[in-house]
Amino acid sequence: MLLVDNINTNGDINTRFRAGNGKVFVEAYATSGMVADTPYAIQFGGSGYTATILAASIYAYVGVPESVTASGCVGWVQIRGERDGVQGGTTDFKGSQGHAIFWGAAALGASTSAYAGLKHQVGILLEDLGGGGSTTANIYLTGIWATPQA
Repeated sequence: MLLVDNINTNGDINTRFRAGNGKVFVEAYATSGMVADTPYAIQFGGSGYTATILAASIYAYVGVPESVTASGCVGWVQIRGERDGVQGGTTDFKGSQGHAIFWGAAALGASTSAYAGLKHQVGILLEDLGGGGSTTANIYLTGIWATPQA
């Protein structure tokens, strides 16, 4: 990996990352803007990473932006470490602490430990949510290259 000061051309590989306090961030170009606490697919896009909505049939990191980022701008996206208040699908977060966070076609979720170690596991649930479900959760992002659940 080549590290340089910016992401501004398609002719160079310009990736930047930073780490600290158990968290890893990559700098990504927001193709449609990024909303805080919302997970995005972070793919390599020519001159660096791009952030797009979660979608089916792709491989990517799943990350959560550090702050709101306007469309066409770059921002820091957390791909590994503890993150509180991450948005999931409608009542998709349920289960016990330690259950796998999985990447569905368009949202993250948690339900059982059955998804542990599969290609769509992107994190670990850090709280007990029971069976009622929630749209937000405190999770640990694993920082692995993943693909959505089929």
